[in-house]
Amino acid sequence: MKTSVLTNAVIVGIAMAAGVVGDAHALNLNPLGTGQVLIFPYYTVNAGNQTLISVVNRTERGKAIRVRLREGHNARAILDFNLYLSPFDVWTASVFSLADDGPNNPGNLVTTDNSCTVPRVKGNTALPQLSNGNRYTPFPNYRYTGASNDAGPNTLDRTREGYFEMIEMGEVVDRERTSLTAITHDGGGVPNNCMLVHDAWLPLGAASADATYWSVNALVDMNPPQGGLFGTASIVDALEGTMMSYSAEAIDGFSDIVQHVRPGEPSPSLSSARTTPETAVARVFHNGEVVTSSYPLSQAIDAVSALFVQDEIDNEFITSASVGGASEWVVTFPTKYAYVDQELVGATAIAPFTQIFPRTSSSTNTGSAAVDSNHTVFNREEGPNATFCTDPFGCCDFICPPSPPVVIPRLGWSSNVVTFNQLATINAGSNILGSRLVMDTETIDVGVFDGWAIYRFYDATGTTSGSAIQFQRMRPDQSGGRWDGVPVTGFLAVSYTNGQLTPGVLSNYAAAFKHRGSNHYEMTP
Repeated sequence: MKTSVLTNAVIVGIAMAAGVVGDAHALNLNPLGTGQVLIFPYYTVNAGNQTLISVVNRTERGKAIRVRLREGHNARAILDFNLYLSPFDVWTASVFSLADDGPNNPGNLVTTDNSCTVPRVKGNTALPQLSNGNRYTPFPNYRYTGASNDAGPNTLDRTREGYFEMIEMGEVVDRERTSLTAITHDGGGVPNNCMLVHDAWLPLGAASADATYWSVNALVDMNPPQGGLFGTASIVDALEGTMMSYSAEAIDGFSDIVQHVRPGEPSPSLSSARTTPETAVARVFHNGEVVTSSYPLSQAIDAVSALFVQDEIDNEFITSASVGGASEWVVTFPTKYAYVDQELVGATAIAPFTQIFPRTSSSTNTGSAAVDSNHTVFNREEGPNATFCTDPFGCCDFICPPSPPVVIPRLGWSSNVVTFNQLATINAGSNILGSRLVMDTETIDVGVFDGWAIYRFYDATGTTSGSAIQFQRMRPDQSGGRWDGVPVTGFLAVSYTNGQLTPGVLSNYAAAFKHRGSNHYEMTP
């Protein structure tokens, strides 16, 4: 018994040293993959791809979830709706396109799942219909045109790639009405009464106050969120016979209150984090310890960003012709919009981002808010004979390309695709994902076809000392500490074509691998 007591005391001491005790409700990236918020770093319908989505409620409680898809340029919300999951329920959908290209061909969402959505997708006769009878909803462009116009494209094809988020608004119960019973599936696998929760959001006066009860009071039959969601996405190219799948990033401890609102409202968003009535607290793993960063609710987005902030990301690439290799990195900044979109922040970008997304195009900017970076490329044999550096402040320890000027990679959008050795073809879209939000990295110029790379995020306007890099830095937390880097997530998409099999035999392969990287936290001098 004494050993047990001592062990518990030591554990408590370690937790106190790491700033954990007293923050029972704090945002964290759950390593087990479940949470209140799910971030899916990328979807695409380009180049014959479609993106399959699934979200699972692993709990015995009902869930109210905001589903929001964001286009890749400036992360404007292009589609959002409420999803209601019964206990142990799964919802699936597909993002697809009716045509491969063209400015008037948007992304679309279709689902054959029975779980309740508001507005309705499945069976909604007001929506267009596929030849198989399924209804689908096209992605509109009104959130980046007209009064909401920015410098990005205003055509429908802007919706063809981006990323999406799911935010638990609360848990559904039967208390004053029968909301949980309505969304719970009967013995035939169909919810008992989706129209009950649909009608609950009808405008006041469209039906009785009893029927429109959530329009009267959105807290009816709702308890605070408790998490337990997990999700996956798969990018499928049916003609090529490939599928790349990844798990959603899961944020736990996002909110301690119900945030159940009418479909179409801008909230809740990632800026809605709240762990106490005054603060949003993030717990982040850093150098073997847990760092606690607290922010006022006016800077709640920083608590979310702290979970994703990295000063560099690392991953592999394969482009050798002998294996038919192609590699592309998805690099998504999931909270960038809250720092650079002028509709939200005005005319000046907020740290850690330094460039605003312009409202109108110019000769120097046709619609981006660049994140400056530099990268170093290694082959598989350690280098440095085939190592490649584009450090804007000097090439330090690595052999550099022989002739200045140095190329400074700039990641301009909320979702970016870094290609490798595709300079000759990227104007038609990247080879794997069909992305138009592309920055190419030419490694064959220094004799590297396969290997790995480091991308570092620095502040081009910051001060430097010698060849040292001034990384972009977040605003200080309430303790005066600051994180270096930018909030980022994503993965390597890699494909292979096996040309050694019998002619006519499909022999393509694909995979997705999450980025690695590093973060850095220090007290402000």
